[in-house]
Amino acid sequence: MPVDFLTIQIPFLGDDEIRRRADEFRLKHWGEKTPVDIELIVERNLRLLIIPVSDLFNQAQTEAYLSGDLREIVYDPIRPDTRIRFSIAHEVGHYVLHRDVINKLRTSNYEDWKRIQLDLPDALWARAEYQAREFAGRLLVPPDKLKEELRELQPLIEKARHVVPDLEIQVIKGLVRPKLAKRFFVSEDVIGRRMDAEQISPIQE
Repeated sequence: MPVDFLTIQIPFLGDDEIRRRADEFRLKHWGEKTPVDIELIVERNLRLLIIPVSDLFNQAQTEAYLSGDLREIVYDPIRPDTRIRFSIAHEVGHYVLHRDVINKLRTSNYEDWKRIQLDLPDALWARAEYQAREFAGRLLVPPDKLKEELRELQPLIEKARHVVPDLEIQVIKGLVRPKLAKRFFVSEDVIGRRMDAEQISPIQE
């Protein structure tokens, strides 16, 4: 049955609101420690099943998928572990921010979702994807913890700046991203995006 997209609305949420809700979710379900065990939160607190589905990307053009009945998150196990964690956190973003829309749009049939995606207005789903991505990043990488970890890396940064006094900020970011990625168990790209989004300098006072 065709979906009437005119009945589907993704409310506008500013970054501050998305981040507030991600922080509230993390504190409620996990606390302040890092890394955040997103799989445990999903299974223990949300009581959703996490199910590996081989070749999911080819079946549904996505690396993870929240079912329309909001009971399970499936993921493609071929992807790197950090990517899987972020994808699951992304689907949690949809669960928290867009559950009514997901319930209307998605089924548990991946082929149906693949067909719906072809018809989805780009602007409609792009907003939902941006919101879920920002939610996931904030959930997994709390800014206060990111600053705390950066302060611990200051001796390394200062040593590099002593060797090369005019070291560019992007080079410094490249120096710390791998270490931060391991501490938060996310990809280096996620760390880079969070530093940019939160306007956090690698040089901490």
